[in-house]
Order: sequence, then C-alpha cells, then structure tokens
Amino acid sequence: MRFLSLISLLAVPATVLACEGDCIVGCTNAWLGNYTTVIDSVLNSLAAQICDLIPSRPSVETSLGYLKPILSAYHKQSYDDMETAIFPSYFHGKCLDENGNTPAGCPNPDCPVVCGTPGSMVHFYPKLRYIAYNQTSHLLEALATPGSHTYQQVEDAVVAAANTSPQRRRIYSRLFARGPQGGPVNAMQNNAGSYSPVPPAPPVPAPGSGSHVSPAPASAAAVPSTGEDALPGPNAGSSGLTSLFSGLLPRGKGLASFSSTKKVLPELKRRTQDVKAGLKSVMAQVRPLMIEQCGGSGQDTNGLPQCSWEMQMKEYILSFP
Repeated sequence: MRFLSLISLLAVPATVLACEGDCIVGCTNAWLGNYTTVIDSVLNSLAAQICDLIPSRPSVETSLGYLKPILSAYHKQSYDDMETAIFPSYFHGKCLDENGNTPAGCPNPDCPVVCGTPGSMVHFYPKLRYIAYNQTSHLLEALATPGSHTYQQVEDAVVAAANTSPQRRRIYSRLFARGPQGGPVNAMQNNAGSYSPVPPAPPVPAPGSGSHVSPAPASAAAVPSTGEDALPGPNAGSSGLTSLFSGLLPRGKGLASFSSTKKVLPELKRRTQDVKAGLKSVMAQVRPLMIEQCGGSGQDTNGLPQCSWEMQMKEYILSFP
C-alpha cells in the first residue's frame, strides 16, 4: 500500500522532477552494489576453473589473484558506464516530447514518454533492470575477452604459474644461490670448492732478509689454473663443461643429462599453448555464468529473478523527489 501511495503523490506536476544529482548518483551506486555478490560468484567460478590449468593446482584464492586486473579495471569503469547506460541513454530529463512540450497526462508513472522521473523509472522497471544487468555483463565480458589489455595480463600470470614447477624453482635456486655475505655465489663452482680465476701473487720478502724470490711475470697471473676448478673457456672440451655443471647434475651423470633440454623446451611450448587455449575457454564463460547467477538473460519481463531486487529498488528510487 505504501508503494501505491507514493505513486499517487507523483501525479502532482509541481512536485515531480527528473532524477538528477543525488538521485542519479544514488541509483547508479545502488545497482553497482547489488551486483557485487554476483560478480564475486562469477570470478570465483572462473578462478576454480583456472586452478585446473596449472599443474601445481593452486588454491582458488591464489587463482583469484590472477584475475585481479579484470576486477580492478571493472571498479574503475563501472560507475561511469552504468550511469551513462541509465542516464541519459534511456531515462533522460523531464517528460517532454520531441517538440519540448509536456505530453497530455504527464508527468505521471504512466506517461507515454520515457523520461527520467523516479515514477517513470519505476513504471519501466523491467527495462531499467535489464539495462543494469546488460551493462554489468557487457563490461565484465569485454574485460575478459582475448585481445584486451586486462585479458593479456591475466594470461601472462596464468602461463607463468603453469610453467613454474617446484623442480624448476629448485634448479634456479641452486644456480643463483647467495653467498654468506649476501653476494651471488658463482654458478660455476664445483664440489671441490670455490673457483678463483686469478692465483695470488707469491709473497715478496722484506728487504735485507737475505733471500729474494722473483715475482711471477704479470702474464702468469692472468693465466687461470688448469686444475679441476678452472673456468672452461669458450673452446673448452666436454670435461671442462662437466666440471662447470658438476654442482647441478646428479652424481654419476655428465653432459648426457642435458639432452633432456631437447625435450623440456617443446614440452614447455606445448604446455603454454594448452594453457592459453584452456584460459580462452574459461574466460568465455563470463556471460553464461552471469545468466546462471541471475536466473536468465533479462530479455523478457519475468527474467532475472535473482537479479531483480524489485521491491527494494522501487522503494529506494521513489524516495527521491
């Protein structure tokens, strides 16, 4: 009964104004607030599917982090896009016809001219409800479409996660381990000890000690040791390379172990292609998930049963003069 009494008040021309200022801001924010839980559900569903694309099977919470670029962009764009979609794209100004005159019987909720008064918005509520749904779905879908900047950011993060296995991280940590003083340890050390490319110069005795040792020629100091810990040069043989990687390879295995590299790179490429294809399929679920969450697409007057909020929204809209 309260709804009917509010409607009757709108029949007084002097008290009816278009939805402006606080009314526009309030209605726009109300719709955005309504769709918060819907978007959360859609993104959680996407994140759960992304987990299956990554061999380490991260948590849904971790996968949600990969979708952060889409959510951030949505928050930046959603208000302006929603306001424009409602005002003035469909509900605009006062109830005036194409000649700028107020049609007979207007303004009132049943005015034949679609205008921006609260009463008109309530009267055409199915259309308003559809505008809010379609705008939300369209923006989210655009941000999740291949070729968009946000999609590329998500793809880069997911591919990187899929191609980083625990085993590969262990190898990297050994290659780039850090020394006791915080500096990087030379990856070319072997198991016998630290590599020293320049041998120390022989000691020079103090004057008058009765002995004299000729210092080594300058060229000799620049010649690396030929021992096991010597750094193999560009033309070094297989024994030098084996010494180079002796700290990384399992005992009893030499360069033959690196033949697996021929298998790793193609495997990495295939995995990247599979992840990209899988992600494209996952992100294509935005609109179907929106329809599932709202119980329809909003194309008919009885659509969107879970995304209507009709009673609450009508009461809120009519609270503005």
